Amino acid sequence: MSVAIIAALVFVAAGATGSSAADATPVQFDAGASWIAAETMVVSTDDASIVSVDLRRVPQDEYQRLVTGDRVIVTGTLERNRVVAASIESVE
Repeated sequence: MSVAIIAALVFVAAGATGSSAADATPVQFDAGASWIAAETMVVSTDDASIVSVDLRRVPQDEYQRLVTGDRVIVTGTLERNRVVAASIESVE
């Protein structure tokens, strides 16, 4: 899935109401970590799109060592105005 499509889906989902977990769209993309705080990470894609990533379902050891600028592969589902991550892989 292209980064532009992911960004568009996030934008469209932000305006959606009544979305349920069953309606979640699977996504996988690579991006650079902008910041991480508690259970939220914000990433920047190569086309400068900003995506909010919910980390509640990801084991902490997958993201605890990440720093700003690290490249990651985010796998999860698009829900409302964010991606709910199932895994975060560091790209080294």
